[in-house]
Amino acid sequence: MRIHLYTDIDTLFGRAVRLWMEVLLQAGHEVEFIDMGNSTEAPLPEVGPSDINLLVAGIYALPRFARHGLPRHGRHVLWMFDPLTRNASATVHRHKAELFDAIAPGLHAVMAMDAAMERYLAQYFPSLTSLRLPYLVADKHVRAPLPEADRTRDIVMLGGDTARRREAERLFLAGANPLKAEFIWSGLWGAARDACRAGARINLNVHADPELRYFDQFRTFEAWAAGTAVVSDSFEGWEDFGIVPGVHMVMAELEDLPRACAELLADVPRREAMVKASQTLLRERFSPAAWQGRMLAMIESMA
Repeated sequence: MRIHLYTDIDTLFGRAVRLWMEVLLQAGHEVEFIDMGNSTEAPLPEVGPSDINLLVAGIYALPRFARHGLPRHGRHVLWMFDPLTRNASATVHRHKAELFDAIAPGLHAVMAMDAAMERYLAQYFPSLTSLRLPYLVADKHVRAPLPEADRTRDIVMLGGDTARRREAERLFLAGANPLKAEFIWSGLWGAARDACRAGARINLNVHADPELRYFDQFRTFEAWAAGTAVVSDSFEGWEDFGIVPGVHMVMAELEDLPRACAELLADVPRREAMVKASQTLLRERFSPAAWQGRMLAMIESMA
């Protein structure tokens, strides 16, 4: 089959797309990688015919698909990392849901990252084929953790600017002895983003919306691959991923995150053990080798 792989932020999602490319090429399919760039309004790229279009769509591609429609040729499969909600109080993910809802009638299947995404599809688009596929990381991208002495940052949070994350920043910087926490809202991509994660002692995850707290696979798995311990505000669904709180990552309520990070910063052996356990889980359960058969079966079922 001829398969087109679309994404919009090569320096963010390109690694996931190339993972698919390697699996499909090894299976004998013809594959073309189409980088849509960072425009929300430009027409879709002019490309030749395809049998299947695998869409790894973020904040730039979803508006373009909603505005201009899906590619003209082939059947369309969307791999979705984000949760969706129609809760009017949820700012970020409600917006993404509106864009998804606009293109859903033209999709033939969705690769859902978790049970919450499957429930959304079952409730609002019951006729749309739903296939479970979490975010995956190739073993070659799982790096040896840096020694403690080589780490140059204490706590790093990488994510979009929202009111909830600003509140977290305020909590970390408050008090007589504020923690050295960097909240980086944008502009850090590719190798620089990887180096930032790898050089931190703690990667902090804070959900954008309080109404929708889920396992942020993309940020967590990429931090684990970089060899960094993860602390997150509490979320639902961790059991489905084999996570043991305190072993693979630390979870706490928003107001307790500074204390949880301070305790972990002070305990180097615990952080090192956590990184080792999380990278083992990543390799065993969330590598292409563990999912390759299912990935190919999903694609071939769309033919």
